[in-house]
Amino acid sequence: MNAGVTPIIELRDVSKSFPGVKALDHVSFSLKPGECRALVGENGAGKSTLAKIIIGHYTPSEGALYVDGANVSEKGGYHVRSSQQMGIAVVHQELQLIPEMNGLENLFIGNYEKKFGLVSRKAMLRKGEELLSFLGAEVDLTVPVKELRMAEKQIIQLAKAVSMQAKMIIMDELTAVLQEKEIENIYRIIRILKQRGIGIIYISHRLDEIFEVCDTYTVLCDGRLIHSGEVGDVNKDELIAMIIGREMTQIFPPLNERIGDPILELKGLTSEKAFRNIDMTVRTGEVVGIAGLVGAGKTELLNAIFGNYKITDGEIIWKGEKVSFKSPSAAIRKGIGLVPDERKQLGLVMNFNVVHNITLPSLKRFEKVTMQHGREREEANGVAKRMRVKATPQQSVVKLSGGNQQKIVISKWVLADSELFLFDEPTRGIDVGAKAEIYKLIHDLTAKGKSVVIVSPELEELLGLCHSIYVMFEGEFQTCVSGEDKTQSNIISKLLGV
Repeated sequence: MNAGVTPIIELRDVSKSFPGVKALDHVSFSLKPGECRALVGENGAGKSTLAKIIIGHYTPSEGALYVDGANVSEKGGYHVRSSQQMGIAVVHQELQLIPEMNGLENLFIGNYEKKFGLVSRKAMLRKGEELLSFLGAEVDLTVPVKELRMAEKQIIQLAKAVSMQAKMIIMDELTAVLQEKEIENIYRIIRILKQRGIGIIYISHRLDEIFEVCDTYTVLCDGRLIHSGEVGDVNKDELIAMIIGREMTQIFPPLNERIGDPILELKGLTSEKAFRNIDMTVRTGEVVGIAGLVGAGKTELLNAIFGNYKITDGEIIWKGEKVSFKSPSAAIRKGIGLVPDERKQLGLVMNFNVVHNITLPSLKRFEKVTMQHGREREEANGVAKRMRVKATPQQSVVKLSGGNQQKIVISKWVLADSELFLFDEPTRGIDVGAKAEIYKLIHDLTAKGKSVVIVSPELEELLGLCHSIYVMFEGEFQTCVSGEDKTQSNIISKLLGV
């Protein structure tokens, strides 16, 4: 590809060490104009560290970074501002926008268009519209960012990167919180950027995306370069084997066949503006899935079961008895645990360590006049080991990978001996290896008679994990599919309200 063309960036034997940890170990690759290179690997493989070296946030411990053929490591003084001046931009999964400001203000903050030395709103609006036209997108730039859809916020982040005259853009898990239609639009924009000669480093755990938009790939594992090559020369199974160091002969474990009596029944459950007339049954040992587009009411329904969203009508039946959960603590006491879609904001206390996060719902069991801290640590460590959490007990969860953070969220409900696990997009933003471990965990839970309700935007995931799948459209269940009716075509038609 583009033989003889000077790479936009090139890493030569780059290593990066932190106290006690070698995050990168002699990694080399390059990115040429118009090339989209996938950067893949399990959480903790070194992708973020490598990206931070490219944008000047970190300096390599060994090796060199070249930008447009010049060794910027050699000169010294290469930092985030200088990387921006050299045309390197990054678009994060986690929004780097100010919610109260409108789209136009976010686009040009720190780089305002001026006329006669004064900020010119008219000039900014004209350039903003030109940027959106370049991307083939429509976004109202006059409304506060907090009122926009997630896909529109990501468009603004992309437009901001392009406005900086970027020669290359690092896209870090850009589509993790987007739906299928919105992801297709990101693909279209990536193709436009490639045609204009902009290079892209594409970091994603969704392997299908790599085969859709990427030309080349680089696989990292434990900071080491495993392989680089052309995307057209590998298939999905080969790429997975490189990422996790082994073949995944069976991504989804077999469904538990020992299904018992109903543990949870919803009858006509309704909440104004969120969902209505919801009938659902979950039995012991069963995995029940809920499919639906963004805004269908899935998250609100899980929170209502968990006592965290107001119910205006209908009944919740728990083990044959009508219950009313006025708060999450009431649901927890009955044996219900929620793994929320936003693990950092809702599932974890980020400045707590591993032990304290795991024991949070179960503190009363360690109280005997005073807290039994020794037993607390012992039981938390036991669960963490069973869950294969890669962290020390006293380590702050803020420093852990997404996969390990998610395992800790689940661990606290395992320690609490929950009987019903509510999973809201449990594999969002985690790698294929961690996904496989969570799939196995779900199987192990149901084999012990636990029950699971799972919401996921990935139909393949629901089809592989669930005994039955309810399809939600605009706040209502359209159908429930199981057995031979549990097919992708059946679900998609109902997802769209057909």
